[in-house]
Amino acid sequence: MEVGTPQRSALLAGVPLFAGLPDGALRELETALEPRLVRAGEWLFREGDPSDRLCVVRSGRLRVVVESGEVALVARVLGPGATLGELGVLTGSPRSASVQAVRDSELLELGAAEFDSLLGRSPGLALRLAQQLAVQLQASGGLDLPEAPAAIVAVVPAHASLPIEGFCDALERTFAAWGPVAVLDGQKAEAAAGDSRYGQVVDRLEREHEHVLLVATPGLHGEEWNRFCMRQADRVLVLADGRTPADLPVADLLGCDLVFLGPVSAAAIRPWLRALEPRAHHLVGTGSAFSGDVARAARRVTRRALGVVLSGGGARGFAHIGVLDVLAQEGLEVDRVGGCSIGAFVGAMAALGFDAEHMRTLCRQEFVRRSPFNDYTVPRVSLIRSRKAAAMLSRVFAEIQLEELPRPLFTVSADLLSSQLVVHRDGPLRDAVGASMCLPGLAPPLATAGRLLVDGGVLNNLPVDLMAEGGEGPILASDVIRRLSPREAADSSLPALPSLVETLSRATVLGSVERAESNRGLAQLVVTPEVQDIPLRDFTQLDRAAEAGRQAAQQTLADGGKEILLTLIRGESRHAD
Repeated sequence: MEVGTPQRSALLAGVPLFAGLPDGALRELETALEPRLVRAGEWLFREGDPSDRLCVVRSGRLRVVVESGEVALVARVLGPGATLGELGVLTGSPRSASVQAVRDSELLELGAAEFDSLLGRSPGLALRLAQQLAVQLQASGGLDLPEAPAAIVAVVPAHASLPIEGFCDALERTFAAWGPVAVLDGQKAEAAAGDSRYGQVVDRLEREHEHVLLVATPGLHGEEWNRFCMRQADRVLVLADGRTPADLPVADLLGCDLVFLGPVSAAAIRPWLRALEPRAHHLVGTGSAFSGDVARAARRVTRRALGVVLSGGGARGFAHIGVLDVLAQEGLEVDRVGGCSIGAFVGAMAALGFDAEHMRTLCRQEFVRRSPFNDYTVPRVSLIRSRKAAAMLSRVFAEIQLEELPRPLFTVSADLLSSQLVVHRDGPLRDAVGASMCLPGLAPPLATAGRLLVDGGVLNNLPVDLMAEGGEGPILASDVIRRLSPREAADSSLPALPSLVETLSRATVLGSVERAESNRGLAQLVVTPEVQDIPLRDFTQLDRAAEAGRQAAQQTLADGGKEILLTLIRGESRHAD
């Protein structure tokens, strides 16, 4: 429906640039404005284009992008009532930035000649224009604005047989804890829109609700409503059950979130991952796990998911078990995990959903009773054969694949051939953990896919940066190897000549000390258990290390850490004053 004069009058009255214009000038302005629709993803204009018009945003969202070579930085996000392009029209210079629609947006455009004429007849408009340009310059002081949490989420089912209603109900319940939620499917949208466009309906709902959930019609092709949902959403959740459609609409779905409902094997997941290169994938189980898994997906999508990164550190890494236990007792759900070396082993158990008691029992059986690192050999390649360690990993993790984990996990290793960090996010879990635990000199490198992989602590012993790249929420780091100050080192009780294994362990992480210090600053919370006097290979210290982790985590949370995490998980309302 084209915007009529009464609607234009109400809109213009609320635009700071035009507020207070004489009635005659307002009426002239209303007549001169031309409506225009820009669909989400389309460019209104590009940097360097002629400045031939200014625009008033009636509905929708647009972003101002400063392009520099291959880098594009977001300077501002504009909503209803905003004006854009006035500086270029005023000066006659080419566009200084590009503008792209984030939502389907309805604009009212005024040509440069008409604007010049209006300025000449309304001296007050020139003053307000100067004031508004000053405000814009202040607002654009920092480029590359942080990505806002997803306000509009689209659910696009691949098949009609999926439990769509149950998934959407669980998703809505999770969103409701953070503010009002609107749910809109094709039928409701048609009824609400009438003769107007879907974009007007969604624009109104977005202004009145914290989240808007758009439910597409089953099937990844076809009707306008589905295309609208995928175009409008900040995040698109494609629901699947492992069956891969023969002709995926790849262009429309690249970078989506994949949500697999029910038991799905890695073999069924991988074709989807290869085809769509999703931003993330989520596994939603059945029965009692269903609601919790949906809630985890919702937290990850809206950047409220708690991530935990566990450092390497030999036997000291058992402290991570105590840290995880305290988080569980405090009701802080861990949604994603990353780890290096022993942190990879403990992190894998956490990703599988093991509780602290299960972890302790398993570690006592495998590390204390079976001693996986004592199958010594003539040291041509390494001090141990690693057969016992490989058998341990097979017993603990069997044939589980990283893609199948209920909580996403990554581990890190280093490639001796390329001198590069390797991040493991797919493939056999035992290999990802095993590669991360191959201490150079102690264990032989893991030869795989043209690489020779060793302990990730060589390059990144506390890989918080890798988790932060995903931007899914707050991060807690558990660091059991920290750099001692010169004074602490002088006062330490460490033996003057450490054992060979101790020397190898310490030498392994020397190159990543500075990176670890930097990564501590990327975490919202850092727990540093007091385990420095536990020898790196004394696995009999399991209980002592776990207790140290427990005490450190309790103290960190009590000192305000818990409130920090809860505040970030709840998130700040977009409608807060």
